[in-house]
Amino acid sequence: MKVSSSIKRYGLAMAICLGAILFAWLTGAASCLLAAIVVACIYGGRGPGVLSIAICALAFGIFLLFPGLYFPGQPHVWLRFAVFLASAVVVVLFIQDHRNAEAARHAEREARLIVESMPGLGWSTDAQGNFKYLNPSVFDYTGARCEDVEHIDGRTKFGEEVLHPDEVARVVKTWLHSLKTGEPYQSEHRIRRFDGVYRWFRAAARPTRDRTGRVTGWYGMTLDIDDQKKAEEALRASERNLKSIVESIPGMIATADARGVHDYANQRLLSFTGTKPSKVTESSWLDVIHPDDRDAASTEWLRCKRAGEPMNILYRMRRFDGVYRWFQARIEPAFDGGAIARWYGLLVDVDEQKKAEEALRTSEQQLRLLIDTIPALVWCATPTGEASYLNKRLLDYAGLSPEEAPQARWKLIHPDDLQPLMRTWAQCAKTGQSFLITYRLRRADGVYRWHEGRSEPWRDQAGNIVQWYGVNVDIDERMHAEHELRSTQARFLRASQLASLAELSASIAHEVNQPLAAVITNSHACQRWLAAEPPNLQRAQLTTERIIRDANAAAEVVSRIRALFKPTTLGRSSVDINEVIAEVCQLLGDEIAAKDISIEAALEQNLPAILVDRVQMQQVLVNLIRNGIDAMNATGDGSKSLVIRSRRDGTDRVRVEVQDYGRGIEDTERIFEPFFTTKEDGMGMGLAICRSIVEAHDGRLWATKGDPKGTALSFTLPSHSAARV
Repeated sequence: MKVSSSIKRYGLAMAICLGAILFAWLTGAASCLLAAIVVACIYGGRGPGVLSIAICALAFGIFLLFPGLYFPGQPHVWLRFAVFLASAVVVVLFIQDHRNAEAARHAEREARLIVESMPGLGWSTDAQGNFKYLNPSVFDYTGARCEDVEHIDGRTKFGEEVLHPDEVARVVKTWLHSLKTGEPYQSEHRIRRFDGVYRWFRAAARPTRDRTGRVTGWYGMTLDIDDQKKAEEALRASERNLKSIVESIPGMIATADARGVHDYANQRLLSFTGTKPSKVTESSWLDVIHPDDRDAASTEWLRCKRAGEPMNILYRMRRFDGVYRWFQARIEPAFDGGAIARWYGLLVDVDEQKKAEEALRTSEQQLRLLIDTIPALVWCATPTGEASYLNKRLLDYAGLSPEEAPQARWKLIHPDDLQPLMRTWAQCAKTGQSFLITYRLRRADGVYRWHEGRSEPWRDQAGNIVQWYGVNVDIDERMHAEHELRSTQARFLRASQLASLAELSASIAHEVNQPLAAVITNSHACQRWLAAEPPNLQRAQLTTERIIRDANAAAEVVSRIRALFKPTTLGRSSVDINEVIAEVCQLLGDEIAAKDISIEAALEQNLPAILVDRVQMQQVLVNLIRNGIDAMNATGDGSKSLVIRSRRDGTDRVRVEVQDYGRGIEDTERIFEPFFTTKEDGMGMGLAICRSIVEAHDGRLWATKGDPKGTALSFTLPSHSAARV
């Protein structure tokens, strides 16, 4: 491209010269040659101008050698030639100087345009540092005016005014140092914007020198680096934050290069191992691993390096004081273009966790051993009731393997007990109530034995059942013993009834004799009313009704006496205890009156009904009242009082208390032992029989010392709604 442009310029110069020569030859005007030189110099430049001079000089010489061609008969031809050459040279030099000046002005305009268009604040100073030029960006940014700068003495004051006050001294010192030494100037500082906001700038300037090396001026550029500064500050803050995180996390961090050579360890790791930061690259991490774990760790590390896979291993590491602690080491590779660039590792102290796990395993083993050796059959079930665990004793008892147990567990229940047990268990699993039931369980030899099954649910914080924990206790001997005890109690009760027959005979005879005597008396009266003239039928009818009433009363007394000694199980019914107390008081009324005993009845009304055997309750009350009468009769005091109270005891029980004011007793518990008595003619069976009757009704009978004297015999019975059938 450059060669083609030169050919055009030189060809144009030759064409202009040839045209001028032809025109000069035809017209005889030699000035045409100078015109050609001027045109060639203007359009072609220095090279084509010199070529045009040579061509025109050659033409002029030809005209001199052959004067007839152009100058026939003209004098002073050589003088003309000299003038021509001088004029040509002057023209060329003038044109060249003009072109150089124009080029310089163009270059200056281009330079100014470049400086003013640059994204920064451009400036220049003289050798002493006084501003000579400030590009428009300076005024646009600072809001200053040109005349403000031009009229400031020393001019450098302009820079001090826009600098941040905290940095004026440093910037001035650096600038003066560069002016003094001629070294390039460079500084980072804040400059005030026209709105008063300071932003960070980087200023750089270089000196210009003359041929002797003397500084003639300075040219500088100040670039806005505020965003870069903020980004760098944010990066430094992020690095500080990251370093703080790395140093603060509850773990030890280490890094290695692609070959696996350590090049960094955080302070926590250095402090633990007692390693200096400068020795990180020189030390081997295998040196601090326990000798028993070293081979396994080294083998796993080499495998992971070859495969480029993460490493996760547990080993013991030596502390600076020589103590080894368990650590969980996790090492991950970082890839760059598919190749491993670095390794990053995290070591977490799990010594307490390891010891806790070991303690937990030991505890689990001990607990399993305990569960398998306790004298009971232990089992667990899911929230829905499915068996999830049977202890070894239960498996051995049933002769089952752990795999057979879930399917065969229901086959171990006695057929007569299976349906009640399944209903109870389903209800408990549905409602979350405690499970308690007695049933027969088949042993490995096929023998069924009685067991008491209990289970309690374990709940989470939300109250949902997570697991059922149950235990079965062999109560076969107890069940047989209770059966024998009940039989013995029945026989004992029968013997007690027979033993009390003598004591009750007088009262019974009196009770039977009373209605019979009333029947005889009313019969005689009825006979008299019928024998009268005329017969008094109305009075006879009334007397007959009295006869029937007294006869029924006698029959009721006989029925009660027969029930006391009838060798059959008596049925229970819902009764009002106050009515039973009234009946007994009526039965013993004559005896109480004969011994000058007063009865004080403090009976609470609207007591709940109790489910008892009415005759047995009468027997208990008769015995307690007779004991009170005998205790007060033995004192010989004049006035005697027996207090009978009834009241509620809690929400679902009824309490009856018989209190006398006799001598009292010392041992309030021994009096309930069979054959123990404080009476001279007593058998010592009454209170023992009473306690058996009360306890058979799910109640309790006890004695307390009276205040200030006497004894209070009390018993409680469950209400009808709370009684166990």
